Amino acid sequence: MTFIDAVGNTDSLTLGYDIAATDSLDTVFGETNIISTAYKIGLDVRSGSVWFQQNFNSAPLGLLPFETKKQIVANPCVTENFWQIMPIVEINIVSAHFPLKAFWNRILFNDTCRNGSVFTGVHPGGWWDTGGFKEVLKSKDSATFYSSQYYYLNNTDTVNVYWLAFSDSTLLSIGINKFTTNKSSITIFPNPTADFVTVSIKKSFGEINRVEFFNSMGQVILLSKKLNNIDITELPSGLYFIKASNSKGMSATTKLQKK
Repeated sequence: MTFIDAVGNTDSLTLGYDIAATDSLDTVFGETNIISTAYKIGLDVRSGSVWFQQNFNSAPLGLLPFETKKQIVANPCVTENFWQIMPIVEINIVSAHFPLKAFWNRILFNDTCRNGSVFTGVHPGGWWDTGGFKEVLKSKDSATFYSSQYYYLNNTDTVNVYWLAFSDSTLLSIGINKFTTNKSSITIFPNPTADFVTVSIKKSFGEINRVEFFNSMGQVILLSKKLNNIDITELPSGLYFIKASNSKGMSATTKLQKK
């Protein structure tokens, strides 16, 4: 992807996925941690893990924060519910000259594994119901966007945070109504905990057919068909998003802190 700010400064990222890649730094793909390198004056665009680790006190895969100019992420490319395990890239941008414009080759996304891929100002785990823009990468070659509602401070620099998700079309075909976040209808306890949890939900919600545990990268790392005494002892410590779904496709979400 190539980025241009309002006064003509440019920068770029190399992003992709591979079945042999991980969500951390893979030297075999030429990924290097440049987090200690000062941001360029004008425009600096990087991929990284900093925002989630700062906001949720959670280190994905137990790693230290990183920033890189190239990131290849894991991709199983399954054909059913691919959106639940979609590879997600955090994009961190330092710029004093918004709006910015991003460019990519939409032809690359005319594929069953990539035709639902998006560039967005909302983490894909937020299911689009928290505001922000969403650009479908197969539909156009560029997008203009503004400073993000998500950001962090690095010394005197404000780092705006965006995301790119590689996904099939199921990410787009599932409507917001199917992802209604109803925190009042779902409870998980004990919370925080280190071993077993129970999910409680209002009777009016209907019968639950699955409970999914998402890590901070938006990946499903545990699926349970039961509500009581779900074993989470093998999960790394950190913040998890819990989504309970009923047979009608409706869902309710909450958060869990794993000790």
